[in-house]
Amino acid sequence: MHRPTVQIRKIDNYHLPEVEEAVANFFSSIKSPKMHKAKRVLIKPNALGAYAPERAITTHPIVLEAIIRYFLKRDKEIWIGDSPGGSVAFDKVWQTCGFASLADKYPVKVVNFSTTNFRTLSYQNLQIKVSEALFQCGIVINVGKYKTHQLTSFTGALKNLYGFVPGLIKSEYHRANPDTTSFANLLVALYASIRNRITYSIIDGITGMDGNGPSAGKPRDFGLLFGSTSIPALDYTASRIMGFRLKDVPYLSPALHLEGILPSHIDIPISFRNYQLTDADIKTVRLTQKTLKYVPGIARKAFRKVYYFYPEVSDRCRRCGICVNSCPVKAISWQKNANPYIHREQCIKCLCCHELCPYQAIDIKKSFIAKLGI
Repeated sequence: MHRPTVQIRKIDNYHLPEVEEAVANFFSSIKSPKMHKAKRVLIKPNALGAYAPERAITTHPIVLEAIIRYFLKRDKEIWIGDSPGGSVAFDKVWQTCGFASLADKYPVKVVNFSTTNFRTLSYQNLQIKVSEALFQCGIVINVGKYKTHQLTSFTGALKNLYGFVPGLIKSEYHRANPDTTSFANLLVALYASIRNRITYSIIDGITGMDGNGPSAGKPRDFGLLFGSTSIPALDYTASRIMGFRLKDVPYLSPALHLEGILPSHIDIPISFRNYQLTDADIKTVRLTQKTLKYVPGIARKAFRKVYYFYPEVSDRCRRCGICVNSCPVKAISWQKNANPYIHREQCIKCLCCHELCPYQAIDIKKSFIAKLGI
């Protein structure tokens, strides 16, 4: 059995020297010869959308700056890129997230995965399009954000790989895989297809998000930075510390199995073996996953008549149009002199609108049974 190591640091704020020291310590454990031989590094942050760093939705720029500085000292060529969700302009996302200033400050190349070439990979009859940039760099550093997630309960390092899928192809995959199980299978297939390209992964949990994540939850000062060469081990450890069990996160068991990892064989610092964030709010996302997971297939159709949830545009809407333009099945339309309207009969509940709304104006309405979480 594989015995991966997950490194964890307690860091209370985004103080660059302290984050730099932690990143250098993390990277010193990497045994891959590519760390010395490869000339080009690709850094993949979480750039979900145009959100300021203090909202704790995207990777904090200080973490990226620490990584950039580490590799510049070693004379590497550095690329930094992502494919943000929805229809918001890439430049606006990059500026708002605080990433553009890094490109002004350091000699790094910014790459929009939505506008690069891509290749199609296959895994167990699933075909997935992935940005060609992933294959043009010898070192790939995956930098996720520590958050809850409506569809997968938890999002850390593995879910962050979804950003390698270019543009609105991501929305099309959501359309084809709208439920938790099928989307988790897609994530595992993506991971299986590209895992050998990922050199190291970091989860930025200095500030993270609980509650109604990944974009409408509450920013929390968790004070944690995680790192590992093993993405499943990393996500398992980070999600456990947040309070999730293995079965709460649908992609974890198959991803761990893929690498031959037993959770009990994951090495972590002694001081974190019994560490848990006891006040993290994970109830909302966990109950949804728990209820749907145990509905028998034969009863699923009938159960959904009484157990349902759907997105609804609230009065917080500012009519920016992001939800209308981003919906993969065109289930959201403009209304004259009113907010956009979500057609429930067309909605596939992929929650792209909820995830991408910059004003947190998409509420998730639940039936009485859904609210009970039974």
